Amino acid sequence: MGPISAARSGTARSAAAPPGATPVVARRGAFLVLMCSVQFMMLVGGTVVTVSLPVIRRELGLGAGELQWVLTAFPLTFGCLLLLGGRCADVFGRRRLFLTGLLVFGAGSLLCAVADRSWVLIGARAIAGLGAAMASPAAMALLTSVFVAPRDRSTALGAWAAVGAIGATLGNVLGGLLTSAGGWQWIFLVNVPVCIVAAAAVLLLVPAGVPEGRRPRLGLLGGATCTAAVAALVLGLGELRVPGGLPVATVLLGTAVALAAAFVVSQVRSPEPLLPLGLFRRRTSFAFALVLVTAGTGIGAYFTTSLFMQETLGWSALRAGLAFVPWAALTAVVAQVASRTLHLIGPRVLVPVAMLVSAAGALLLSRAYGPSVAFVPDLLVPFLMLGAGTGAASVSCTVTAMSGVPRSRHGVGAGALNSTQAIGAAVTIAVVTVLTATATTRALAAGNTPLGASVEGQRFAVLVLAFLALGGAVAAAVLLPGRTPAPDGRDLDPGAALPATGPLP
Repeated sequence: MGPISAARSGTARSAAAPPGATPVVARRGAFLVLMCSVQFMMLVGGTVVTVSLPVIRRELGLGAGELQWVLTAFPLTFGCLLLLGGRCADVFGRRRLFLTGLLVFGAGSLLCAVADRSWVLIGARAIAGLGAAMASPAAMALLTSVFVAPRDRSTALGAWAAVGAIGATLGNVLGGLLTSAGGWQWIFLVNVPVCIVAAAAVLLLVPAGVPEGRRPRLGLLGGATCTAAVAALVLGLGELRVPGGLPVATVLLGTAVALAAAFVVSQVRSPEPLLPLGLFRRRTSFAFALVLVTAGTGIGAYFTTSLFMQETLGWSALRAGLAFVPWAALTAVVAQVASRTLHLIGPRVLVPVAMLVSAAGALLLSRAYGPSVAFVPDLLVPFLMLGAGTGAASVSCTVTAMSGVPRSRHGVGAGALNSTQAIGAAVTIAVVTVLTATATTRALAAGNTPLGASVEGQRFAVLVLAFLALGGAVAAAVLLPGRTPAPDGRDLDPGAALPATGPLP
């Protein structure tokens, strides 16, 4: 029986482990279940809100811009602060930051459940994203520091990745079920007791640790600049859909560019940057940008189709959530297949083919939009194509990007991938909202009914996503290497954080 399954009796040692020592966890099986359960909750916390958006819009009277921020506040704070969260785990201690992140996530979820104003809900979602940015990298750091033997670590990381895929798949289903049974508040309220139980389990199972070696600098300036830059970008895109909002949008978008430049400068000059720019000097680094394209295609189509199914077709939140199961399940399955065949086919072939499948799926989906749509003949095939395409492209780009990162820097490389995916989610939803509003206004001016204009707006947004995936396919065929570099054989960085599996937010 392996060390993971052979759980020993007793609780975690109360004394702090000496610096550099492997934490002694008595019940390693229970510890693995705890870490994976928290990761599952964090991922579900990001995706569960998607199918509940139409109900939240009706009950709180939200506009399109406010609805966008309800969805993007979580991935925005999570993605922008993830690297800073990983650094804080090294500075303040992994268990301490993990506990703090759990409590912050639970508090944010509770505030979401009791929110009766749009700004309260949006702020609470941001607080929950902050908690996730603290807990998720700390959990992975704890996991990889406890399971140090290669076989044990592979088993633990495999369980972590599988939980990610399941969380992404079930998020929409759970969101639809809870919304239909008890109201949208329950998609947030259910996290509160889970956080309390998980925090108590951490105190029992995980020993208090001491940060290893010299404490690095926090890098608060870099984290704050990155967050402000993305927030200004999303706000600026939102102003583009407001009549007369072009001057404000120009100022905000210019501010975003300036802040992004300041972030790059701060990372170049810092002796301990949050994001070492030297990681992006190899040809495989183009895969980081293609992760954003892949996430944008899938997330944008997810968001638009959820609104279409409920607001245009009148489906319940539960029915819409169940409709996404084939899409999300195939994403998880194809991702596993692609990870095993990438070294045989190569990213220059596999990624363009996967993105072409995604583009074809988005194109078919845009043609299926209409006042009357049936799931099997109209939506199922595009859903499966998008699931297969985004699943294969996502994992292929992830492996390709990480293959160019030295093993000693895998922690920051994986953090950069997670941040890229989450930030891409926030920006894509903002763009999709602008495109939908613009096309809807144009259709209304042309004499369409409100329902017909809404369908035209949603169709146009998904059509643009198809061209985004097509452009990604061309870029991948030109820029990516024919083969991924062979690993150098060194062990993973103990603080590494695996990229999230499945669609976000």
